[in-house]
Amino acid sequence: MAEIRSSSHRATNAKVFELITGQDIRRKRVLDIGAGKGHMVQHLGDHVRSLGGVPAEVLSACDLFPEFFLYEEVPCERMEFVHELPYASESFDIVYAIEVIEHLKNPYDFIHEMHRTVKPGGMAIITTPNILNLSSRLAYLFTGFFGLFGPLSLDPGDARRQWGHIMPLSAYYLAHGMRAAGFSSTEFHADRMKRSALFLSLLFLPLVKLSTWIYTVRIRRKKPAVHRDNAALMRAMGSLTMCGSRSVILVGRKQASTPGVLEQKGDSP
Repeated sequence: MAEIRSSSHRATNAKVFELITGQDIRRKRVLDIGAGKGHMVQHLGDHVRSLGGVPAEVLSACDLFPEFFLYEEVPCERMEFVHELPYASESFDIVYAIEVIEHLKNPYDFIHEMHRTVKPGGMAIITTPNILNLSSRLAYLFTGFFGLFGPLSLDPGDARRQWGHIMPLSAYYLAHGMRAAGFSSTEFHADRMKRSALFLSLLFLPLVKLSTWIYTVRIRRKKPAVHRDNAALMRAMGSLTMCGSRSVILVGRKQASTPGVLEQKGDSP
C-alpha cells in the first residue's frame, strides 16, 4: 500500500525508528500509543517483514480515533487518554508515544500507564516539542508562550484548537515523571537542531552554562540530596543539544530493583 503520511516531523520519526530497531524486534511486542493514521506502525511493519517476521505478531496500536488508522495489517484499539491503557500489565517490550503527551491533561498518569504496560527490561519512548531550546526560551521570556505552545481556543466546537498543545513539559519534568513512575533509568535524545536556536546558542550558550553552574552550586549547598538526584540532568539542560534541538525524545528503561539513574546521550552529563 502507499506510504501513510505522518503529522509528526520526519526527523522525530526517524530517531524513534532508530531507537526501536536498534534491537531485533521480531520476537518483541511493540505498542504505538496515539498511532494516528499509522505512519510509524507501517514503517516498523515494513522493517519486521524485511527481517522475515509478521507485523501483526509484533506490533499493536491504539488511538482516540481508530477509524482514521490506515495500516490494514495491524488492528488499532480505541482508547481514551484520560483512562488506563486497554492492555494488561507487562504486555510489551517497547511502548512509544510520538507527539502525544503535550495534548494530555494528565501526563504523569499517562507515563505511569506506559510503565505499567512495559515488561521488566523493556523501554518507553516519549517525544514532545523541546521548550528548552533557546528560541522557545526567549519566546517565553518576551511573550509568555513557549515555542509551539500558543493561545488556545475556548470554542467547545473547535476541539483541535481547544485541546491542542496544552501541556508544555520540559525534558526535566518528563524525566522526573518517568523516574517517579518507576523507570530505573532515563535518557534523552534530539531529533534535529533548529537553525534559529543554534544561532542564538552562539550568543547565549556561555551565559546559559554560567547560570546553570551558579544555580547548581546553590542547590548543592542548600539541598545536597536533591542535587545528587538531579545533577546530571541539570547539566544536560544547559547543553548545546538541549538548547538547540527541535524536539526532545525521552527513553525510560524498566529494570527490576535498579536504582534510578539519569543518562544523556550525545553530550556527556
